[in-house]
Amino acid sequence: MKRRRNFTFSIIVLLGLGFRDIGAVSQTKPTTTNIPKKSPSAAARTVPAIKCTEPDSLVACKSFKQLVDARDKDLIDSLTGDKESKQRHFAYSCLRPKDDAFEVIEFDEPLREDFRPYSPPEGAGSLGASLFEAEALPYGEGKPASKVIDAQKKWYEDHDEFSVYQVGAVYLESWENGIATASLSDFGKWRLPLSQGHSRSDEQAYFESAHHWLAAFNEANANQFAAVDDRERPRISVSDTAIYVHYSFKNKNNDYTDYTLTVQRSTGRFIESFAAPGSEAFDDSGTCVSFKY
Repeated sequence: MKRRRNFTFSIIVLLGLGFRDIGAVSQTKPTTTNIPKKSPSAAARTVPAIKCTEPDSLVACKSFKQLVDARDKDLIDSLTGDKESKQRHFAYSCLRPKDDAFEVIEFDEPLREDFRPYSPPEGAGSLGASLFEAEALPYGEGKPASKVIDAQKKWYEDHDEFSVYQVGAVYLESWENGIATASLSDFGKWRLPLSQGHSRSDEQAYFESAHHWLAAFNEANANQFAAVDDRERPRISVSDTAIYVHYSFKNKNNDYTDYTLTVQRSTGRFIESFAAPGSEAFDDSGTCVSFKY
């Protein structure tokens, strides 16, 4: 279904500028894959037995358990990550209440020794070169090339001297009735604040996807790069406490449904919302099954 990129090598090229139903509304999401992944083997990482005990999520849990018990390759790869990677892998399977559907959020968290200070593009091995390779804010039909270049430059150079950085991606997969229906992802930067004397020495890394950054930039700058944005690309942030995902998808009424998912990492509790024009917003809440390797 998807292939994962190894970002440990490619980061050391990116931070520099090297370029050149809600009612009648269906909640079915488009089948899209934005970022290819390599197919990792999960042999060295095992998924524990799944127990379905919560009545509200029983239907979704049974489908999830069936896939795990069958060792479905796409799902197992998402849950366990790449066995060859030294990075920690996190996955959250969020079981939708009273529905045969669940969402999987997964990502690798960089090792502290992999973070680098911002640097201009200085060839292979530089942080700037790695940022360029991340393919964030890509060109596309209807996007003015000059605007894309300007937005990329702003994103590449957005940094502070009190932090170190690494590049990565977060992936979101949707499953309905035991079938994988959509795969979305976005590149972004992991940011790790440096200790500043009075601050704690155990600062945690924070991930912000490129389109999350772009949405915030446009809001603060009179939609300067509105022509570059793509509402179907997810805005994603990951802190040590919470995960946030927001994007839009075409529904059966040929309109857009706005989807938001927030996960509390410590407990796995989540809330998701669907909102579409002409329909009342719909919220769900439940619990994610967490996996850490």
